[in-house]
Amino acid sequence: MITIEERKLAGVPCLLIGDDQPGDRPLIIHLHGWSGAKPNPDALPDFLMQWQSNGFTILCLDAYEHGERRTENAFRAIFNGWAFICDAMDKTAKEIPALLDAALAVPGISQVNPQLMGISMGGVIAQQAMAHEKRFTSMVSVIGRSSFYQADDWCREAQKGTWCDDWCEANAPLLHPERYSDRPLLFLDGGQDTDCPAAINKETVDKINALGGQASQFVDDAVGHAFSESMKAECLQWLKKHS
Repeated sequence: MITIEERKLAGVPCLLIGDDQPGDRPLIIHLHGWSGAKPNPDALPDFLMQWQSNGFTILCLDAYEHGERRTENAFRAIFNGWAFICDAMDKTAKEIPALLDAALAVPGISQVNPQLMGISMGGVIAQQAMAHEKRFTSMVSVIGRSSFYQADDWCREAQKGTWCDDWCEANAPLLHPERYSDRPLLFLDGGQDTDCPAAINKETVDKINALGGQASQFVDDAVGHAFSESMKAECLQWLKKHS
């Protein structure tokens, strides 16, 4: 029977979606997008339910300054959105190793082949965490820019010369493909996405694979900045393959 439990792991509010049957289930850490939060236990997204029914335990968390962790500092997003987002992404990514430690200590979760998946902002966080946490077997980034730079021209100009620019340069997979050549990665993109163009992630995939990596890309040309049904199906097949 499905189990849904709210708890704090490594101090982070989380939702654990699993099963009460005997045996260890492989872990997926799922990271939400900008302005999102861990899901409502009473209204789980269909793809999380599908993962659970395919034998996974899913750990969903509230990113820094999101969900239960939102503070009065959230007003900063109105005035300097990209700096606020970069800060939230950086701090959340740095929490992932301790969160993984705590998750793997939960009874019923397999110690073998944990995977990481994120959507939009969560995809960027997943890319950072994958580079620095070697215990993850594979990663899926859904509509997450591997350049890390803001797509909007006005914001991009405002970002230049700031710490955000330096942060993007220091962390972006597009600029550091050598950090990703040791394990499988999947980029899922919308062909009509102007916020996170598929061409950027294609360039990153090519750079990683030129170093002997195992990066892949799937593009749904019918959608923009979205997680479509075909992308969900591709994601599930990937997670099953690497579990």
